[in-house]
Amino acid sequence: MPSVAILPSAAERFLHEIAEELRALRDDGLLRELAVLEGVDGARVRLGGRELVSWCSNDYLGLAAHPALAEAAARAASEWGVGARASRLLAGTSGWHARLEAELAAWFGAEAAIVFSSGYLANLGTLGSLVSSRDTVVIDRLAHASLVDAVRSSGATLRVFRHNDPAHAAELLARASTVGRRFVVTEGVFSMGGDAAPLAALADVADRTDALIYLDDAHGSFVTGRTGRGSPEAGGVPHARFLYMGALGKALGCQGGFIVGPEVLIDYLRNRARSFIYSTAPAVPVAAAAVQALKVLSQEPHRRDVLRERVTRLRARLAALPGLSTPQASHILPVMLGEASRASAVAGRLRERGCWAPAIRPPTVPAGTARLRLSVTSLHSDADIDALGEALEDALSG
Repeated sequence: MPSVAILPSAAERFLHEIAEELRALRDDGLLRELAVLEGVDGARVRLGGRELVSWCSNDYLGLAAHPALAEAAARAASEWGVGARASRLLAGTSGWHARLEAELAAWFGAEAAIVFSSGYLANLGTLGSLVSSRDTVVIDRLAHASLVDAVRSSGATLRVFRHNDPAHAAELLARASTVGRRFVVTEGVFSMGGDAAPLAALADVADRTDALIYLDDAHGSFVTGRTGRGSPEAGGVPHARFLYMGALGKALGCQGGFIVGPEVLIDYLRNRARSFIYSTAPAVPVAAAAVQALKVLSQEPHRRDVLRERVTRLRARLAALPGLSTPQASHILPVMLGEASRASAVAGRLRERGCWAPAIRPPTVPAGTARLRLSVTSLHSDADIDALGEALEDALSG
């Protein structure tokens, strides 16, 4: 009897197709893999049996392992347990969540605050509930993926303005429909470039075009500004001019994202933000640790001063390297290398010298702009910075 051909199942075809996609990523030098850490000690990590100085952490003020935060989390875990058990609207909210929101509002001089399980969910839930298909959103070309995803999911008309170009944003807003609301969406400190948004100029554009500004300040909150009140304080623009989002998982050393603003806005988000309504609340020990982190920052403002000193030192070291342009003077310092293959090679040579700074490649950054993203923290020492400068000079000439 003739053999009967057996067609591959849908599942087999699917697995074959995604395996081919992964193979293409590997061939292009764009495959991502997890690095499993064996331990963390300040600015140092243990990876593959070796101790490396990490230059990729967002723990800018060195709070993630602060003893006071660990003790607060442990106490909360013993009293409340670890998990929050359900959505806060379903099973109630812990006293620690309520206290954290009250203290975040006070820190930023707002009436109220709402905490989400991550910054991504804060953006998704807030923009997803405030923006509709009748609205027009103009967004910075280099804005975070979560912001783009949030606007796309809303069905709004989306227009992209050139990076940090208020005039282009104004031009796009001038063409917008008059039917719905108009929004400008940007970051305070850009996560991959370290440069700051021109907030005063964007606020002027918003005034002239009757638009609202949504500001993702995940990398600026608690770090920038004279007192750590973020990019609006650093730019001399009142917080009240923005729909303001900040992060708990970066400079505060914890986890989560938040929105601060008028009580009516926060009450609206409690009722409309799907990523808040339908998500289990952040773990209670994390909320307790975040409350403690705000207290530590109030008592130890010198942490921001130390960070600024470290940034100045590293920036000077990078400026002295031949063939590199001086990066922006924030706690995120990009070393632009162009092609992904070169960035990966330089990152590999740095790792051999004890410096961990993974290559940032597309699609995280546009094609042709692969880089090292050096994150400076208050935990880095002068010796760490000098060693990185020497290692980078050798790696670039290799």
